[in-house]
Amino acid sequence: MDLSELVSDPGAFADRVLGEPMWDYQLDFARSSARFRVVAAGRQVGKSRTLAKVSLHEATTRPNILILVVSAGDEAAKRLLADCVALANASDALRGSIVDDGKSLLTLTNGSTIRSVPASIRQIRGWPVDVLIIDEAGFIDNEIWDAALPAIISRPGSRVVIASSPWGSSEHWYRALWNRGMDSPDDNYRSWQWSSYDSPLADKALLDELKDARPSEWFAREVLGEFTEESGSYFSERELMDAVADYELCAPDDLEWWMDQRFAAAGGVDWGFSHDANALTLVSVLEDFGKNREILGDKLALFIPWFFYKYRWAYTDFIDYVVKTAGKYFLPVVASEVNGVGQYPTTMLDDKMSEAGFFSAVAPVVTDVRRKQSGFGMIKGLLQSKRLVLPRDPELLKQLRGLEFEQLPGGSLRIAVPDRVGHDDVAMSFMQAVSSIRLDQAVRRSTGFGESKLVPADEEFVETKSGLRVPVKARPVSFHRDAFMYPRGSEAGEGW
Repeated sequence: MDLSELVSDPGAFADRVLGEPMWDYQLDFARSSARFRVVAAGRQVGKSRTLAKVSLHEATTRPNILILVVSAGDEAAKRLLADCVALANASDALRGSIVDDGKSLLTLTNGSTIRSVPASIRQIRGWPVDVLIIDEAGFIDNEIWDAALPAIISRPGSRVVIASSPWGSSEHWYRALWNRGMDSPDDNYRSWQWSSYDSPLADKALLDELKDARPSEWFAREVLGEFTEESGSYFSERELMDAVADYELCAPDDLEWWMDQRFAAAGGVDWGFSHDANALTLVSVLEDFGKNREILGDKLALFIPWFFYKYRWAYTDFIDYVVKTAGKYFLPVVASEVNGVGQYPTTMLDDKMSEAGFFSAVAPVVTDVRRKQSGFGMIKGLLQSKRLVLPRDPELLKQLRGLEFEQLPGGSLRIAVPDRVGHDDVAMSFMQAVSSIRLDQAVRRSTGFGESKLVPADEEFVETKSGLRVPVKARPVSFHRDAFMYPRGSEAGEGW
């Protein structure tokens, strides 16, 4: 094995050391000597896997360097580092070089480290970085990029590797940097556009079918990796990104108890079939410790404390997960779709909840044109009135951004969701959950529910672009059920 070639050529490293060769378009990107390398990618082109291989090549062949991997959201950051760990552990040559392989840090015997952090100013500042790798850059705010850029200034020969699905206005740093590398490539800047057609694994016939079946803007963005404008989108990019905050989602198993009472949330369930995912999203009322009175007065904002989705998940296993979640969070209502494949699993979920002794009301709902218009209309109204906080999660944001609308002759709106390649599972479960909130009860009162609590001494806050202040460890307000109801469109007939 020629060691000099492995050091100089990431393609040879991926092939001979990792045992997983790169494809031609990935090689061109990985071998580039440009200081700033920027990719706009369609789906299923191996974007994140390529970033993991580049990270390992840099860490293995350059001793005592720091590689900082930044991704949109905590879970996405962990997944990318997990790719690095899996590749290293699968390599006979690298397995013995691992000193530490935690959830956010991979340390090698040569002194080099790969540290993974979510896109947060407080997580990024202060690191002297040799290689800065940014995944899903389109979902990372300009302010965070401004905080990340100085990290490479003090390191001679430092490099920046950036990749994302196409997202962001012409003023967004990622799009501007990509345009710079496309329009005037040089030794400092170079950009690439990866289409789903480029992948050797792509079903070209299926992609051709999607081209005829889907709107041209959706196809350009999701398949061709092209930037598009917002024509036909139900939610504007600005509406969504103004509501994003870098708070930590709270998994049910990580939920602490507060005065021996569980936190309450509305649950929304979307049942998957074949290629779709089963999805659960929780929506609740945010405990902001009175920090948003100037913006909202006595009203309280809503947020997503947790969501989870998984493909090819047996209904029985998914139902067990929902029931387990109801044992941690108090779920006064779980809105569950019954059209399509949802009728039977909804009944099963209701039975399992009863068997577990929970007082959660499983609300069967029919997701028709009227219900979509009502539910997504509520989300849009909450966004525009600054009463909704969203996590910085690319999948959630892309699904919401992918919703399209059409005015029907009768005056109603038909809201179309992505099909086949473009999933809607998380967006639909979110809509089901948020439709189960009583906004007139999500208010501050002189006593009891909504009363401002003293801010814990160690509480940290982040802020949305719309100005809402959100605890980093965001939690619902204390146990209370009045803010939850049967959703509109439920067969129970209660509520809207």
